Amino acid sequence: MTATIPAISKARFVALDGLRGVAALLVILLHVDWPNHLTGVQFVKNGYLAVDLFFILSGLVIATNYVGRIRTSAEARQFIALRFFRLYPLHIAVLAAFVAVECAKVAGQTTSTIVPGHQPFTGGQSYGMLLANVFLVQGLGWARVVNWNFPSWSISCEFFAYVLFSLTVLTGIIRKRPFFIVGTVAASLSYAAMAITHETLNVIFDFGIVRCLAGFFFGLLIHRCSDALKARTKMVRYQGAIALAVIGCLSLLSGAFVVAVIPLFVMLVASLQSDFGPLARALQTRPAQFLGRISYSLYMVHLVIIVGFLMIMKRLAPMSFDPAIGRTLVTINPWIGDILLVMLVAIVLATASITYRLIEEPGRIFGRKFVFGSTRTKQTLSNGRITRSGAITRSDAPAPSQSFRLDLVSVQEDKRSVAPVGVLEE
Repeated sequence: MTATIPAISKARFVALDGLRGVAALLVILLHVDWPNHLTGVQFVKNGYLAVDLFFILSGLVIATNYVGRIRTSAEARQFIALRFFRLYPLHIAVLAAFVAVECAKVAGQTTSTIVPGHQPFTGGQSYGMLLANVFLVQGLGWARVVNWNFPSWSISCEFFAYVLFSLTVLTGIIRKRPFFIVGTVAASLSYAAMAITHETLNVIFDFGIVRCLAGFFFGLLIHRCSDALKARTKMVRYQGAIALAVIGCLSLLSGAFVVAVIPLFVMLVASLQSDFGPLARALQTRPAQFLGRISYSLYMVHLVIIVGFLMIMKRLAPMSFDPAIGRTLVTINPWIGDILLVMLVAIVLATASITYRLIEEPGRIFGRKFVFGSTRTKQTLSNGRITRSGAITRSDAPAPSQSFRLDLVSVQEDKRSVAPVGVLEE
C-alpha cells in the first residue's frame, strides 16, 4: 500500500514526552496498595487524572501528525493499522502475563501450595472479560468490574477514538469551525456531568469512553489553536505558574472539584508544545526523556509487578480488613513499605525498559512492515533526514511543501507518544 502525504514540519514534542513520562510514574504510585509514607497524599490519590492528561496529549499528537495526511480510505486503514501495532503487542503480552498468574493459581490449588483470594478465572478475571481484553473492547462501557490489566481500559477507549478521528478527517468535519464549537461545549459539559454525578473523574465502566473522547477532543482543540497559542509568548512565560496551579489542584482538591484541573491540563500542554520555557527545559532532561520514551511500557507493565509484590507480601505479612474500602490489605511498617516502594519503582523501570526494546519497538517495526510491505531504512531527502528510529531531526525537518510516502513519514509514532494510556503514540 502506498500513499503520498504531506511531510510534517516538526519532529517531536520533546517537553511533552517528558511530561508524559512523569504522568506515567504518577500512575504507578497511585496503584501501590500497601502502607508507606508517599502514596497516601492527595496528590498521588488524584494520580488517576494523569489518564486525562494522556488523552489530551494523544489528541494533540495524533492531530498534529495526521490531520493533513489522511485523505483516502486506504490512508485511514494504514493509520488504524499503525495505531493497532503500536498498542496491541504490549497489551497482549501483559495480558498473557496475567493469564499466567491465574494459571499459577490453578496449579497452586491443585497442589495445595496456594490459596488464592478468589477463584481463578472468575470475576474480573473471567473468560468473558479475557475475550473482551483480547478484542480490545473492555473499556467501551459494558464491563462492570475491574478486570485483568485494568489500566488497559484507556487503551481500549483510545483505539476507538482513533477510529472516530480517522472518520472526522476523511469526512472533513474536523476542518470545520462548528465541529470545534460544538465539541468544546460537549467535552466541557461531559467533564462537568461526570464530576457532578460521580463526585470524581475516576470513572471507567460507564463514562470511561466519554472521558476519553472529551480529553482527546481537547487535544484536537490545542492543535487547532496552535498557531495562535504559539504567538502568545505569555503562555510560555507563565508555564511555571500553570504547572504550580496543576500541582496545587492535585494536592488540595477532591471530589467533584478536581474537574478544575482539566482546563489547567489544557493550558499546560498548550504552553509546552513549543518546547520553550523553564518547565519545558526541565522536561527535556535525560531522566524525563527516559521516562517519556518508556512511558507506555511503564503504564502497561506496572500492575502485574504490583500484583506479584502483593502475592509475596500476603504470604509474609499479616493481613487486616479495612471496612472503609471493604478490602483486606497487607499490614506492614510504613518504613518497610517505603523500601518496598523504591524496589517496586526500580523493578518497573527495568522491566519497562526491557519490554520497550523487546516488545514495543519490534511490534512497531513489524506493523510498518505489515502495512507497507517493506523495511524502513535510512533515507536522505533534500531537506529532511529520516533516522533509523523514524524521527525527523528538527534542524533538518522538511518544508511543508515537500511530500513523501506515508511509510517514511509516520515518524512520530516513535517519539511523540502519549498514551497512555495513552496513550502513547507510535
